[in-house]
Amino acid sequence: MTLHCASAEDTPASRARLRFLCGIEVSLTVVSREALAEGIERAYLGSDERLASGLCEISQRRRQEPLGRAEAAPPEGRGDAAKFLSALLEFGAVRGASDLHLCPVKEGAIVKIRLDGELMSQEAQPYPASLHEQVIARLKALAGLDVTCKRLPQDGAFRFTVAGRERSARLSTLPAVCGESAVVRLMQARSAPRIAELGLHPVVLAALRGAMRRTQGVVLLTGPTGSGKTTTMYAALRELKDAGRNVVTVEDPVEVPVQGVVQVGVQEEQGLTYPKAIRSVLRHDPDVILIGEMRDQESARIALESAATGHLTFSSLHVGSALLAIERLNSLGVARERAVPAVSLVLTQRLVPILCSSCKRRDDIASRSLGCEAFAPAGCEDCQHTGFSGRAVVAEALDLRSREAKQAVLVSASETELLERLPRGAFTPWLTSLRALVCEGKISARQADEFLGKEG
Repeated sequence: MTLHCASAEDTPASRARLRFLCGIEVSLTVVSREALAEGIERAYLGSDERLASGLCEISQRRRQEPLGRAEAAPPEGRGDAAKFLSALLEFGAVRGASDLHLCPVKEGAIVKIRLDGELMSQEAQPYPASLHEQVIARLKALAGLDVTCKRLPQDGAFRFTVAGRERSARLSTLPAVCGESAVVRLMQARSAPRIAELGLHPVVLAALRGAMRRTQGVVLLTGPTGSGKTTTMYAALRELKDAGRNVVTVEDPVEVPVQGVVQVGVQEEQGLTYPKAIRSVLRHDPDVILIGEMRDQESARIALESAATGHLTFSSLHVGSALLAIERLNSLGVARERAVPAVSLVLTQRLVPILCSSCKRRDDIASRSLGCEAFAPAGCEDCQHTGFSGRAVVAEALDLRSREAKQAVLVSASETELLERLPRGAFTPWLTSLRALVCEGKISARQADEFLGKEG
C-alpha cells in the first residue's frame, strides 16, 4: 500500500517523516506552496456541510431568543454576527467564490453565493432579521463606512484573514424594501498570472501581445463586472514590468499588489480623484499606465491624451461588445475623431463554466455536427453534482493598429457596416473562442449556443 501525497518539498528527510507518521510507503508529488495551502484550506475549511451547520446553529440560536433580547443586541449577539460573517467569508474565500450576497426578505434574510459564475441561493433557510442588521453593521465597520447611514448606498473595501492568509474584499450596500442588501466581492489571494496562463485564444493573445509591444496607444478591456478584465490587465502589466518597463497604476481600489509596480489607490474623500491621480502619474515618468476604469469624460480624455503623448495605457470600460467601445467613449463625451487614433485594441471578455473533467460525457450528436470530439455535463461529487468546475475565458477582439481598421471605425454608422468595412483579421468574434473551447472539451456545444443566443 502506498500513500500519495502533495508536498512543497521532496527530500529524504521529509519522506522519512511521512513514512514514520503514516506507517506505510509514500509517493510525493511536488506542488507550489500556494497550491498546497489552497488544497489544505479547501479540504478542511471549505465544505458545504461545515458552512451549513455553522450558519444553521447560529440562526437557530437567534430565533430562540426572546424578541426584546434580540433587539437589544447583547454581546453574545454581536459574537453571533461575527461568527456568521466569519463563516461566510471563510467559505467564500476557500471555495473561490466571486461574490457573497446578503439579501433581506420578509422572513429575515437569505445568503446567495456565486461560484464559477453560478449563483447558489439558500432561499429555504432565511436567517433572522436581527442577525442580518448586525452582520451589515459589522461589514460597514470593517469597510470604514457610516454604520448609522441606512437609507443611502455605500461602497467600501476591507481585508480579512483566512488560514493565516490575508484577503481583500469590496463591499456594496443598498437600501431595499425589507432592509439593507449587501454584496461582498471577494478578491482571490493569488499573484498576477502570466498572459499565457489566462486561456485566451491564440488569435486574441497575439493581438494583445502585438498591442503591448507598442510604446503608446490605449488597450481597452471591456465586459461586465466579474468577467476577468482586471486579471487580464494585471497579467499584461506583469509581463511588461518583467520586460523592463516602468509601470504605474491608478486604481479604485488596488486589488492585487504587484511587486515592482507603482500602484496608486484613488481616495475620493481626501481629494485624490481619478483625474487628479492620472495627471500626477503622468509626471512620474511612466512607460505604461493602468487606469482602473474610464468612468467619466475627464478620466477618459486624460487617458487618451496620455496614450497620444507616448504612453502605453491600459484601462477598462463598461460596454457589452468590442464593436461598441468607441460609441461608449463617444457617450462619455469623447469625440470619435479623438478616440479612434488613440485606441490600439479593444478586448471584450466573459467567463463561462468549464465542464468537470471527472464526469463530463461524450456528446455524440455535437461531435458529428462539429467534426471534433465534444462533451456535455454530467455531475459527480467532485463538482457538487453541477457538472462544472472552474471557468474559462471567452473573448472577442477589435484590433485597431492598422490605418484601414481605424478608418473603418471612423466612417461606419452601425455594427453591420463596421463588420463589412473592417480589414480581414481586424475583428475576432466570440465564435472563434467558443468553437475552440468546445473542441478542447472545456465547454459543451449547448453552452456555446446559449452564449451566442444571449450575446445576439
